[in-house]
Amino acid sequence: MGGSKTRVLFFRRLINPGAGSNGGNLKLRDGFNHLAQSENFEPRVYFHPDTRWPADLAGNHWADLKQDALPKWKIRADDLLFFSGHDWQSLTPEQRRRPPVPVINIVQPRHVRKQDRRREFLRHPAIRIAKSEHGASILRKYGVNGPLFVIPDAIDLDALPPIPAEKDIDILIPGLKQPDFAQKLYDNLQSWNQKGQLGLNIYLQLPPKLPERMDFLRLIARSKLIACVPLETARGAEGFYLPALEAMALRSLVVCPHAIGNVDHCLDGVNCLVPKFTVKDIAKVTKQAWNLPTAHREELIQGGLKTARKHHIEQERTATIQLVKQAPELWAQPELFLPSPSETKQESWLVKLRRILGF
Repeated sequence: MGGSKTRVLFFRRLINPGAGSNGGNLKLRDGFNHLAQSENFEPRVYFHPDTRWPADLAGNHWADLKQDALPKWKIRADDLLFFSGHDWQSLTPEQRRRPPVPVINIVQPRHVRKQDRRREFLRHPAIRIAKSEHGASILRKYGVNGPLFVIPDAIDLDALPPIPAEKDIDILIPGLKQPDFAQKLYDNLQSWNQKGQLGLNIYLQLPPKLPERMDFLRLIARSKLIACVPLETARGAEGFYLPALEAMALRSLVVCPHAIGNVDHCLDGVNCLVPKFTVKDIAKVTKQAWNLPTAHREELIQGGLKTARKHHIEQERTATIQLVKQAPELWAQPELFLPSPSETKQESWLVKLRRILGF
């Protein structure tokens, strides 16, 4: 396979049967696909023996590679590694401190939290990718070991479902990430709906998730308005938050509170309405959004379409391939990386010795 191409290794340990269908795996698989379309790289994936494949593989973003996966996790000297999440565990402690080959690592602002086990990985050398400028600022402030680049998430606009001539869902509440919060929001809106005898079709999406991602996109396409419930900051917030962007692309009016990673693309009064992150305020702004004059509503929808077009998958593909091409050159610049704890300790002793000797 592609003798002159550089191998880029992906490591997946999917111990939760539904893990392969989440957003993190979606975007990592997009990265795999981007490299597969390049003339320079040969992406390969290894699945840890602990990986649990569900009986129904529908919606699993890695299922089609199950038979073509690497039989062994063995890094060659000319390989590159493409990590996210807990993939650092594929390396020995010494390899984490001094990776044998360049590592490209997708990181999220929630990784800096003390309770997040991925926090320790930020001190290992890597060329890192953040998904939003705001998320990158949090990671830079905390301090990561190695250069950090921003490649915003994107969607394949050509792969979205068709928008129905008549949308039959008035308000959609995607509640998979915070079901209890979403239920309270639904109850609030239904009370308003019933008291006002509005006759609105308010749809609450709760676990379990739909079989495939296209099912969720079709649900959005049917919705006139989407009241988003991303992860709150206390629960780690978002690295990007795709549903808001997908809703914009599918001509749904978006109400979405800020949750770190969506600050860059959820612009209040430009392409959506941004309430405070409380049930009461999201409900209040959703009601206001429903009652907007047609012209104002259409203005926000057009703003959303404009934002979605700026996040086309081709732009993400180009940026990802270019960064991976630069990886060996970046890796060869040691000044871009922090010294290991042992090197720092050794350096401090050298400073003391020079002071004693008068150098």
